[in-house]
Amino acid sequence: MLSRVFSAACILLVSLTPFVDAYVRLAAAAAAAAAATPPLAFTRHYSAVSANDMYSGTTVENVVDWDWKTVAKDVFQDDKRPIILFDGHCNLCNGGVNFAIDHDPQAHFRFVSLQSKVGQSLLLQSGRRPDDISSIVVCHPDGTAHVESDAILTICKGLSGPLPVIGKVGVVVPKPVRNALYQVVSQNRWKFGKSDSCRMDYDGEFDNRFVPDP
Repeated sequence: MLSRVFSAACILLVSLTPFVDAYVRLAAAAAAAAAATPPLAFTRHYSAVSANDMYSGTTVENVVDWDWKTVAKDVFQDDKRPIILFDGHCNLCNGGVNFAIDHDPQAHFRFVSLQSKVGQSLLLQSGRRPDDISSIVVCHPDGTAHVESDAILTICKGLSGPLPVIGKVGVVVPKPVRNALYQVVSQNRWKFGKSDSCRMDYDGEFDNRFVPDP
């Protein structure tokens, strides 16, 4: 009995190795992009939102001082492409955005900072707290969203090269295992540095890839 359990554990470990290696490589590539890429042409600063102020009310309707339902709806009114919500103050996350843009020649995805009004509105629509920056989020026009490792696999499926294979095959890895690996990277992302601004390109080349605040 013990030998079977040990054999099964060994098989699982071997099967996970390619995905762990791929995930580490993606994180390393994002970190390298963050370090090597110069600041883009425009930087937009977001003011910090106090969680205490945000949750001083009793219902989700008044946790922010704007019509978040309208904002969340309008961003998909004329453009149905999924939107990736990322931590705009995290260098690793900004590097990940640069990496995704480089491997998304068909422009399948758009991007917006979690700290922006659009980002917080989409978080609320997804059933998350508007100040929750613990995970990358992929939001779809039908109101559904993917978080943590599911978000990473969803993004991989829309990129070029071998990444879609990782996105499709990665689902065979149990979600708790995938999410545990994601959380290790996420919880240590600040080690790559952070910034007070979200890097955006407003010189025209990627103008339609970033969602502006209303």
